[in-house]
Amino acid sequence: MADIVLVEDEDVPRRYLSEMVKRLGHTVRAAEDAEQGLSFVEEGEPDLVITDQRLPGMSGHDLLVKIKQSHPLVAVVVLTAHSNVDDAVEAMRCGAADYLCKPVNSEELRILIERCVAGLGLRNEVEYYRQRDLPESPLDGIVGDSPQIRALKEMVLKLSRSEKREGGGPTVLLSGETGSGKGLVARALHQSAPRRNAPFVEVNCAALPEQLLEAELLGYERGAFTGAVSAKAGLFEAAENGTVFLDEIGRINLDLQAKVLKVIEDKIFRRLGSTRERVMHCSIISATHLDLDKAVREGRFLADLYHRIRVFRIHCPPLRERGEDVLALAEHYLAKHAAEYGLSAPILSAKVRKRLLEYSWPGNVRELSHAMERVVVLGSYEDLDLDDSFAGFDDGSAGADPQPPDEAGREGVIPGFSIDFSHGPISLEQLNAAIIRQAYDAAQGNRKKTAALLGISLDTLRYRLDKFGIA
Repeated sequence: MADIVLVEDEDVPRRYLSEMVKRLGHTVRAAEDAEQGLSFVEEGEPDLVITDQRLPGMSGHDLLVKIKQSHPLVAVVVLTAHSNVDDAVEAMRCGAADYLCKPVNSEELRILIERCVAGLGLRNEVEYYRQRDLPESPLDGIVGDSPQIRALKEMVLKLSRSEKREGGGPTVLLSGETGSGKGLVARALHQSAPRRNAPFVEVNCAALPEQLLEAELLGYERGAFTGAVSAKAGLFEAAENGTVFLDEIGRINLDLQAKVLKVIEDKIFRRLGSTRERVMHCSIISATHLDLDKAVREGRFLADLYHRIRVFRIHCPPLRERGEDVLALAEHYLAKHAAEYGLSAPILSAKVRKRLLEYSWPGNVRELSHAMERVVVLGSYEDLDLDDSFAGFDDGSAGADPQPPDEAGREGVIPGFSIDFSHGPISLEQLNAAIIRQAYDAAQGNRKKTAALLGISLDTLRYRLDKFGIA
């Protein structure tokens, strides 16, 4: 049995629909106008609101927007005349679950109520498990008090409080190196917003093949391609009234970029193999560690899409620029991993704390988390010492595959390496890039040999090759 709020200003249709809902076995609270309907919603959140589109005073459209802002899980169905179907479609753009044309058919009403209530049950179950694991405050998970992090948190709060009149939050682009916490910031943006109870759907654009990524985002109909034995809703649909997080958006190809641009711009898409247009009701957050300005100049990323996804931009600073945040994060991950393993959280010695601050952290927060996990498992639980817990961790050289001297070079020296200052001063960043490039060439593109030449791990080499655009 569902609890339904009915908003209809005309007496006869209101009584008729109320009786129809009761005969279907549901409870109904009938309101004469939008203001009364909104008060019913505030008194006790219903499972479904059915509202006429044309109402005196506040319109059905405005009522829909207010309900979605304060009660995003409540399904709203719009009543309209056949001649005003365009208004109903526009309402669906703003978050309506469906619409019904007058006069209402009892069987159509029954099916619609059952579908809305079934969807509500699924959303409530997902929400229960999601809320169970949420921190008390969405910003609690962003650890640190450096000026960069304070500014980042302030921006998150400003954006999360900003909702469009038709529903949904601002479009945000998160930039920053791999492992700098872009996914954490995306979740904080969602969980701080009025739409926090709606789904948060994360898509790793770099992890899926291009054809599969398109099918996952847009969905598909039965028979759309070989293997499509049944229809499937896409992730834009799964994120109804919530947020889609497009992680590593810089990795998708130009054809799919054009399709994503159209969806974001028009809020309309079609499943693969379908001619029916569907309305997207979700906010978009994107993230990348790539330089999209450079990608646009080189023709690898659409300028229109770039400008559309970076309406607001938040930069996630690398860990090496966050000062003593490193220590706060280390303590945070020590406690977290100790709890996961059922162990006591170790104490960081002064020596280890000093080393944490000196290390450059090429893998950023993700690398620190993994390092603290190793400390919990391998370290002394009374007091940590750098030598017993950070073997191979101190200079990033763990995991390098030693090569015979004739392959790796004598004592790691790159034959013939020299620095040319004839064209002016050279920054350390340029020098690092030059050294890595020459080592890579000397090893003929063999990454293991390159890592051995430089005395660094393969993971560190991969990071630096990507950073400097080598290979």
